Amino acid sequence: MEARPGTTGRAPSTRWREVLGLIALLGLAWLPPTPAPANPPVAIAAAANPLRPPDTSSPRATLQSLLTNLERVHAIAIDPARPRNDTLAPLQRAARTLDLSEIPGRLAANIGIEHALLLKEIIDRVGLPALAEVPDARSVERHDLTRWRIPNTEIVIAQVASGRRAGEFLFSPETIERLEDDYERVAALPYLPEATPGLYDAYISTPGRGLSLGWGRGLPDSLTRQWLGQTLWQWLATGVALGLGTLLAGALLRAGRRLDRRHQENGTTSRGGTILALGAVVGLLLGLEYLIDVQINLTGAVLIAVKQGFVLVLYGLLAWLVTLLLNQAAEAIIRSRRLRPRGIDSQLLRLGFRLLTIIAIAALVIDGAQRIGLPAYSVITGLGVGGLAVALAARETLANLFGSLAIMFDRPFRIGDWIKMGDYEGTVEDIGFRSTRIRTFYDSVLAVPNAYTMNATIDNMGKRDHRRVYTTIALRYDTPPERIEAFLEGIKGVIRANPATRKDGFHVVVSDLGAHGITVMLYFFLTVPDWATELVERQRILLEVVRLADRLGVGFAFPTQTLEIDATPEQPRAPTPPLPAEQLVEIARDFGPGGRLGRPRGLGLHIPPHEED
Repeated sequence: MEARPGTTGRAPSTRWREVLGLIALLGLAWLPPTPAPANPPVAIAAAANPLRPPDTSSPRATLQSLLTNLERVHAIAIDPARPRNDTLAPLQRAARTLDLSEIPGRLAANIGIEHALLLKEIIDRVGLPALAEVPDARSVERHDLTRWRIPNTEIVIAQVASGRRAGEFLFSPETIERLEDDYERVAALPYLPEATPGLYDAYISTPGRGLSLGWGRGLPDSLTRQWLGQTLWQWLATGVALGLGTLLAGALLRAGRRLDRRHQENGTTSRGGTILALGAVVGLLLGLEYLIDVQINLTGAVLIAVKQGFVLVLYGLLAWLVTLLLNQAAEAIIRSRRLRPRGIDSQLLRLGFRLLTIIAIAALVIDGAQRIGLPAYSVITGLGVGGLAVALAARETLANLFGSLAIMFDRPFRIGDWIKMGDYEGTVEDIGFRSTRIRTFYDSVLAVPNAYTMNATIDNMGKRDHRRVYTTIALRYDTPPERIEAFLEGIKGVIRANPATRKDGFHVVVSDLGAHGITVMLYFFLTVPDWATELVERQRILLEVVRLADRLGVGFAFPTQTLEIDATPEQPRAPTPPLPAEQLVEIARDFGPGGRLGRPRGLGLHIPPHEED
């Protein structure tokens, strides 16, 4: 359609959209303005920020951080209205100016505060150069400084080369190592003006965290006297705490053992009482350490010795606890799966948990060594060298251990099996980690080393599906051949009639013409579960053979010798009547093919299995 004059060519729907959009814009224009967002909080001043780390960007900044924090500690400590815990934060900040990278982490907090105070005591007696003479950040950058030494001393502030505090200037580890000796050398010197006297003595004698310059004034002088850096009251409190702790730990362990004995009287082998007692003793030990370290507040070399002793005892108890827990876990699995207590599966399970115990104890040794300041790599190296020495010294023991592993994985026999092993024969009674115990048939017990067992040829009689019986019977030479053949067939019938015998693969034959009689061989198999049943079934068959021989009139031969006097001078031997040659030849032919006298198939009572078809 052509647009009218004076109008646009747009469709009516498009015009309505424009109108609605214009109305919406007018509505938005009449809305009240959105308020501006509130100003974000302004960061507090750096000097007032309690989270600000001490400035260690230069020797001057490090030295100033140490002095400022310890002067703040002194100001808090002389104010009786301030709690001594308020001194803890500036003490920790002062300790952060020291390079404690060579101090065990377990001791760093204590040693850091003590040595920061020692450093302040030395500076308060020997003095410092003017602060302007100490290199600042500009001097460090301009002269590329990495070390600065307080004049006329061996106190060095050095830049850390690596680690998490790389680039910071801290009092060097060598300085920290010499501080106690340096303090002893200057302790008799008077304090300089504007010093903060008594901070170190107050710290080592104040109980709890922090320090107080007036805490010990109410105590008798005898209790505040120092010996080996500790006051007498601290020695007394430590002795009482250790004594009471030892008595309580002993009582807990005795109670645990009594509980285990009650379980044993009830038929169980649980060590739950000892495990609970050990857990309680570990908690008691940690509580004692906290009491001595924090509340009694031992310091210096005495604290280091005590804490290292606690580490040794603690990790010894943990090793004992881990051993018991893993052993009990193995026994619990054996009981839950209803395994034979001395079976191969149970032994393998116990061995696996013992290996876990060894690994856990090795991990405890490494962690404990790190806590007392020994590097992990040296401990691991020591364990490797020690393990090699033990392996060389205990070759036989290790050979027996590997032999027990071979027995458990290869399973050539199990408990209850009758075995023949070299010169040893008997029933397996126990398979241990060092030896296998065999109960012989004369009721003694042989302990055969597993190293020998691993290399020996083992004949496991207990693994037989069928048990062979092989024996011989001697019959008298005057027994007629027909009776002998009937006797043989009767024995075969006895074997077939017994329900415990295999009905194939047996043999009952005349096997030889012996020196004392005609030898009959019996060879057959019994299908029985054990040796006792085998003996009974063998007896039944042999007694049937005896009854059969009695009914047939077959006599058994004895190993006898008969002396026949063929002739004497008075009675010469009668000569054998001669037979014609033709008759001899005829008799021989009658036992040959087609002869009248020969019976090559016997009496015909028995057809061998291979001819039945």
